[in-house]
Amino acid sequence: MQTVLQDIKFGLRVLLKKPGFTLVAVLSLALGIGANTAIFSLLDAVLIKTLPVQRPDQLVLFGTGRDMGISIGLPNSSFDLFSYPFYRQVQQRSDLFSGVASLSSLQWNVHGFVNAGGSGSDIEQLKVQLVSGTYFPVLGVKAEVGRVFTDADDQTPGGHPYAVASYAWWQQRLGGDPSAIGKTITIDNTVYTIVGVAPKEFFGTTVGSAPDLWMPLAMEKQMPPMHSDERNNDSWQSLYVIGRLQNGVTAAQANSAVNLLFKQSLLARVGAQPSAHDLQDIQKATVELTPVSRGLSLLRRQFSLSLKVLMGVVALVLLIASANVANLLLAHGAARSREFAVRLAAGAGRGRLVRQLFTESALLALLGGAIGVALSSWGSRLLLRMASDGPEAVPVDVTPNLRILGFTIAVSALCAIVFGTAPALRAARTEPNASLKGGKITTALRNPLGKTFVVVQVALSLLLLVGAGLFVRTLINLQSLPTGFNQDNAMLFQVDTSATGYKEKDPRIAPLLHDVEERVEAIPGVQAASFAFYTFNQGLWTTPAYTHEQNSLTEDSRVIRNNVVGKDFFAAMGVPLVLGRGFGPQDTERSPKVAVISESMAQRFFPNASPLGKHFGIDGPESSERIEVIGVVKDAKYGSLTEELTPIAFYPHSQRPDTLLNFVVRFSGPASSVVPQIRQTIKQVNHSLPIDDVVSLSDQIGRALVQQKLVARLASFFGLLALLLACVGLYGVMSYGVARRTNEIGIRMALGAQGRSVLWLVLREALVLVGIGLFVGVLASLAVTRTASSLLYELKPNDPLTIIGATLLLAAVAIVAGYLPARRAARVDPLVALRYE
Repeated sequence: MQTVLQDIKFGLRVLLKKPGFTLVAVLSLALGIGANTAIFSLLDAVLIKTLPVQRPDQLVLFGTGRDMGISIGLPNSSFDLFSYPFYRQVQQRSDLFSGVASLSSLQWNVHGFVNAGGSGSDIEQLKVQLVSGTYFPVLGVKAEVGRVFTDADDQTPGGHPYAVASYAWWQQRLGGDPSAIGKTITIDNTVYTIVGVAPKEFFGTTVGSAPDLWMPLAMEKQMPPMHSDERNNDSWQSLYVIGRLQNGVTAAQANSAVNLLFKQSLLARVGAQPSAHDLQDIQKATVELTPVSRGLSLLRRQFSLSLKVLMGVVALVLLIASANVANLLLAHGAARSREFAVRLAAGAGRGRLVRQLFTESALLALLGGAIGVALSSWGSRLLLRMASDGPEAVPVDVTPNLRILGFTIAVSALCAIVFGTAPALRAARTEPNASLKGGKITTALRNPLGKTFVVVQVALSLLLLVGAGLFVRTLINLQSLPTGFNQDNAMLFQVDTSATGYKEKDPRIAPLLHDVEERVEAIPGVQAASFAFYTFNQGLWTTPAYTHEQNSLTEDSRVIRNNVVGKDFFAAMGVPLVLGRGFGPQDTERSPKVAVISESMAQRFFPNASPLGKHFGIDGPESSERIEVIGVVKDAKYGSLTEELTPIAFYPHSQRPDTLLNFVVRFSGPASSVVPQIRQTIKQVNHSLPIDDVVSLSDQIGRALVQQKLVARLASFFGLLALLLACVGLYGVMSYGVARRTNEIGIRMALGAQGRSVLWLVLREALVLVGIGLFVGVLASLAVTRTASSLLYELKPNDPLTIIGATLLLAAVAIVAGYLPARRAARVDPLVALRYE
């Protein structure tokens, strides 16, 4: 222990004597270790961490959790959403499951009042998750304060107005007051009593989505905006189902039994005389039980590959940093050769010398790791903001835990081994006789190992630059895709019209929406304003459509998208009308039902004639409601930028009164002068209308590219960081080489060598190494970038333009890094050089 302490003290003195060397080495490692820790923190939270519940390995999800929303059709493939009656059927299978729970596949963003002692407060947004009464017991989650739900809290529809608050919301909104139990929350005239607070670590079962409140499924009818009354409807499939396997029951055994039960429930749904088509669908319908120990996560599906690619990117950055430090240590060791020779001559063993140098390497890694952890804490929060597609950061916990700290320690130790081994072994080969006689020491650059480090740095830097170029060009390709509507000078407001207390088909809804639209359009500078069910990247409402003209279409080709909009929606979105008319005041709730359809729908359903005046239905082949086509608009993309243009029908909200959340406004002039007036006008119409988010239509489109932006920005940053590290390493080694060869250069110039020849002598050595590194880097790029091909759009992994551009950039910067020391060598004064020792 005493000798170890001596090594540490001596190592600290050595590092303090070389502050420039120490600063460069520690910062290089800190950037590499910090980047790795930050990316791993997010990867751990999204991909690795298990749910904070009891025995998460026993939990299984019915389906894969990929679908969300509401499905009312008969399933004909692997299915993810289930009805409440089916959940209750499965709950009876105690031979398979010790408990079964269900939760709504949608998180409800509602508005309400938090009451304290009978006094109200301002209306505020609340994130609500509807769950079964068995939800908390099945997960094994107990309340931090108060109690959680039981199955008795989910028996009578509308009869259990209770809420369990999340720990974060309890702390933020109620100050962590234990007396909050018993306080109430009013949502749409229904008063809910807080009965408990969830544990601090429990965020729910969906990674990246943390509700403020959990409420019983029995209160679904009271919950705006849908007020669903389909609890006992077998066809209303909107729930995720989670089961806890009985001891001794395998997932395969439970899967077989659940599939049999599922098919039996579907047969009961279609009745005693099912059609051949229904029987065929039931035959194809399956339920896949999947592990859910790590929770449900749309975030995981969205960012899984991206995070793995970024983890590979930062690992390469760390390798470059380690190679940089190794080269610095080689040069530093060459300067200390006389010190090593004296220690060996005085009787120190070579093993002791290696241990001393390893101690110095470990100190560098320790300092770099400590600073890296501090950087990663900031970087993790930045990553969450970059991964968010809304105004708030993704609610994911990335605070350091034992696994993350263990990862950082392991990475730091690995770095110490990687960059410390070669310099230590090289120093151990020092010959005392030769060194003490005063012979000149060869530079690290002339050492094959030093050359290898330079080549590795250049090759890895080129690989990262090529990857960054591919991701940036992919983002550019996506951003240049036409949407079909004009995204300039348009703002999107999130206005919760359900906060007024109006329910579906309430006769007061249509006048309210119309009044807001008319009043906003009267504001100077506003050209058009309209409510809409959705605008872009906000989910879809799909149904099959039926016409007399196209009875031969398959069920899949009949599927269309539907939207409910205001009369000026197309003007507000900048979508041209190409045929017929748009919606007008004559389209009322009592007038014949009308629709404006897209060009794709006109071509598919009415290919040989004008669609104007034609009719279609969306409630089945024998639907009594026939909708007349009054106009055709240009095709546009409403789901994603890469989607194919699909048939869509638009209906006026005057004929389909329902609460709508999206309010799009087209204007002229600066947004800063128009937006406050729009806010004020909406409040004047109805002070109960909360405005949650205001974003430009172009930014709304940009939110759909959050994954591509994250990868492109981080890959670019790390690529440029790698370029900087590689060039700093090349410059440092070359500079040190020139300093060590000052005497040799002086002799050459005294014998008549010209400055140009000396410059070329030094520069050529760097160019050869850079050339080899570029060659290796190009080969590595052709092989490695294929792994990220699914993240590219309209671009091949071996895109020649990107590879050539990255190669030229790296070559240019590397030439500058090599030229500066070479120029200094060409300016050496022979008289000064001959006296140099």
